Formats: sequence, C-alpha cells, structure tokens
Amino acid sequence: MTELKNDMTYEEAYSALKETVAVLEDPKTGIEDSLALYERACRLVVFCQRKLSDAKLEVTDINTRIAELKKNNETLF
Repeated sequence: MTELKNDMTYEEAYSALKETVAVLEDPKTGIEDSLALYERACRLVVFCQRKLSDAKLEVTDINTRIAELKKNNETLF
C-alpha cells in the first residue's frame, strides 16, 4: 500500500484512498486490520478535503484577480 506523505498530490492520495477502501471492503480483512485501514482512510479523506479546499481558494483568487483586471480595463495576457 502507498505510504502516506505530506507531499502527496491529490491524485496520489485519492488513489491511495480507493486502494485502502477496496482492502477495507474485503470480507477477508480482519477486525484489527480493518481498524487500521479505517484510520488510514479517514486521514486520506481529510488530506483530500484540504487539497480540494486549497484548490478552491486558488481558483477564487484567480477569479478575483481576473475580475480586477477586467474592471480596470487591463489586458488579460
């Protein structure tokens, strides 16, 4: 399984989350492993949510800057 790292991309974390959920859903996975996998999945969800939130803030910032350029009749390129 992919090691969790702070410098993961959203795509890496989401892929690790899907992999973790697949193992978690396997009926052969024991309770102790399931608990560890559940914690891992929760950490990955939080990580992905943060990445998406950061991206949303960046898009908002870009849109604000573009609107300001338009308002001031400045060239966009």
